[in-house]
Amino acid sequence: MNKKSIWTKDFILVCLAALATNICMRMLDSNLASYANIAWNSKSLGGQLTSFFNFGSILMAFFGGRIADIKGRRISIIYGCLLFAVPTIAMALIPLPGVALGVRVLQGVAKGIVTVAMASVVSDIVARDQMNEGMGMFNLGNTISFAFGPMLGLALVDMGGYSTMFLVCSITYALGVVFAWFMNYEKKQKSPVIEADKENTMADKTPAEYKGIWKLIEKKAIIASLINTIFFGGYACILVFLTVYAQEVLLLNSTQISFFYTVAAVAMLAVRLLTAKVADRYGALIMIIPGHLAMIAALLLLAFTAKTSYIAFLAAGACYGIGMAIVSPTLNAIAIVDSPAERGATANATFYFMMDFGILFASAGFGALMDIAPSIESGYNQTFLISVGIIVFSAVFSLISLNKKAREKRSAV
Repeated sequence: MNKKSIWTKDFILVCLAALATNICMRMLDSNLASYANIAWNSKSLGGQLTSFFNFGSILMAFFGGRIADIKGRRISIIYGCLLFAVPTIAMALIPLPGVALGVRVLQGVAKGIVTVAMASVVSDIVARDQMNEGMGMFNLGNTISFAFGPMLGLALVDMGGYSTMFLVCSITYALGVVFAWFMNYEKKQKSPVIEADKENTMADKTPAEYKGIWKLIEKKAIIASLINTIFFGGYACILVFLTVYAQEVLLLNSTQISFFYTVAAVAMLAVRLLTAKVADRYGALIMIIPGHLAMIAALLLLAFTAKTSYIAFLAAGACYGIGMAIVSPTLNAIAIVDSPAERGATANATFYFMMDFGILFASAGFGALMDIAPSIESGYNQTFLISVGIIVFSAVFSLISLNKKAREKRSAV
């Protein structure tokens, strides 16, 4: 039997919105540590700029599923994009550490709203037996942004400085409003998830297992979300510090650094297109373990070989892209599929706010570690090797908790 295509108008629009917003976030993620280092001579502040962002994202992603259910996905995307775009202008106009940290909290709040709402659109309109494919294609926006985001950010900094980059980021994120404006699946018929939530609220019919804090957290999404949290914490050092590492230790210029992200994006795109349906057919572990191994290879190449070989630096980018393309989208699909259908938004909220915890603690911890290291190079080396240990733990946890028997046992409970 032929399956229905996932490429509907609303799916295309939400993918375009994800692309626009992710390009903005990748510009900031890859350049803020360098910005803090140049502007205020502090790596720990670079880590804090990421940590404050993730604090805001955690704060709102925790409630994001509830907001998306009650207010609607489309409206959540529109207001969330505006909340990100407008304060970003302040980073360009007032270059002070306190302002930057405050804006990063607001950006994180906005990202928490937008990311959960977008992922909830996907979980609403894609069939559950096609969820790995749907989440994989949706994450192509994230994939492509890894090529253009850091590259565009570096080019803008070279041309007009960091203020120019911040202004362009504001415009790019605001494009999400335009794409969300034309989504109409919630207009044509009211979301059954929203209506069910309102009915339960009015009649107090919510099952006991979803009372209190469990209205905001989906229990059956926790395992996949926790693995993703650990995995993200393991590669946060690349996400946050790759650009400044390449500038300080490898002595590369902006063009050379941008090719790392280009190679990563090409690898991500190739992997997603070639393997989009594999996890749906053969199970998640066949994708997740190779993804972990690829990320370990990226970290080891950066720690040891990239210092003497630019080819190894680019190979690390390819491995990084493969790991990114496989692990997180597959775990996101597991979190949704293992959860009740009517709890899709809450499952996404659980997934994203837990993921941000990993980035928050890792970026702050790694930034502080590098500031107190005896040398710049040793600080990065320690960070990469600690990250390898984190990724190994994530892989072992995946083998134990995501095998078919363990998932069936949790489903029965």
